[in-house]
Amino acid sequence: MRFIKNKNNAFNLKSKIRFDTDKTIKKKIDNIDKTLISLQNLNKRHTKLKLFKSFLLKHKNNLIKYIHLEVHKTLEESKGEFDYALEFVDYSLSLISNYKFEKRIDSLKKIFLRSSGSVFAITPYNDPLAGMTRKIAPSIASGSPLIMKTSSNCINLCKYFNDNLPKDLKDTIQFLFIKNKDLIDKTVQNKKIKLITFTGSTSVGLKLDNISTNHLQKKILELGGINYAVIFDNYKLDQVIDEILIRKIKAAGQACSSINKVFVKAELKEEFEKKIKIKVNNLTCGDVIAKKQPDFGPVISQNHLNFLTKMEKKSLKTGKLITKSNNLNDTNNLYPLTIINVKVNDSVFDNNETFGPLLGISYFKNNNIILNKLSQCNYSLVTYIFTKDKSLQKKFQNFNYGSIGINTTKIQSPSRPTGGNNLSGIGREGGIWGFEEFLTTVNYVGG
Repeated sequence: MRFIKNKNNAFNLKSKIRFDTDKTIKKKIDNIDKTLISLQNLNKRHTKLKLFKSFLLKHKNNLIKYIHLEVHKTLEESKGEFDYALEFVDYSLSLISNYKFEKRIDSLKKIFLRSSGSVFAITPYNDPLAGMTRKIAPSIASGSPLIMKTSSNCINLCKYFNDNLPKDLKDTIQFLFIKNKDLIDKTVQNKKIKLITFTGSTSVGLKLDNISTNHLQKKILELGGINYAVIFDNYKLDQVIDEILIRKIKAAGQACSSINKVFVKAELKEEFEKKIKIKVNNLTCGDVIAKKQPDFGPVISQNHLNFLTKMEKKSLKTGKLITKSNNLNDTNNLYPLTIINVKVNDSVFDNNETFGPLLGISYFKNNNIILNKLSQCNYSLVTYIFTKDKSLQKKFQNFNYGSIGINTTKIQSPSRPTGGNNLSGIGREGGIWGFEEFLTTVNYVGG
């Protein structure tokens, strides 16, 4: 692994990448598809998952370093991501030890649950390692070999992963390194690919869903979310603000579960702003390579920095700045946590997933206005509700979101389903529900 120092004393990872051609992609798909029969054996799957876990543990320090340096997470957050990534493997190991792949209806009728076939997995940069293991682990557990395409923003991590993967796993997991995006379409169109699992933006998810093929495929699409949080009263307000800020600076706000906008009861405005200003002023955005670690690092690229700056300027034409975190200006692409007071209905935070440390705050008097707004949201990934009012909490049970957090933002774990509805996706990842997305049924009736 080589590091190149830049003018700001940060480091860039540099690896020599050999990009795939149409021919090499077909060969990789053929190679994994050959393992479908052998993966029908449950012991074989269990052995491969144990080997995969051993591989992760053996390379733990280097994998953490790649997360830390390539996607600009703090060292603490990078270590946390490694632990989280490992949890998906442990969960899948536990699940297949207890899962009934044969269900007997009566003496003549059985249901077999089997792999849907070879998988094409596409993962984002914001959780590069956990994003991979949350697809790899259930795929192998189901008996499905997979071919994986990751974001170009974490390509060095993926090359390291690919280069060091044990030989006995390379027949089951293959990585694609694609420069020509047309080759993604051709991969989807390959008849041996029976399932597509993608985590990323709604715009890309819609394109994937509309690629014309001559065969049918199952799709799991975990897409973007314009996620709202609502504070109805001052129940544990200090703790609530802490949770919102922690969720907002995770991966420098570049997370699908991040909060886009917070609605706060108007009577709490003075208390809320006093508290959030103090807390934000204690946060620092800076170079994650620094000896004294900042609270969060830079966004992934200059283009994304430009996007956030543009959204901020547009928002401030009608809104008002509440506060900004400290910005050390010691490396490229730093964007401080920026909090802006906007209208309940605005053209920035209601229409754009900021995917960064830019947060809108709106104050409201009438609960019904907010309830109606959230019930009609087309980006139904997750919403967070903070209140001690049990009747309000109960109302959200009927809301059409993939996840609803009541007095918490801690909604994700390997054992729970995540994903959205409407423009936020189809299918689920996590838990038995995500595992079963990789399976199909065989209705077996005896004579």
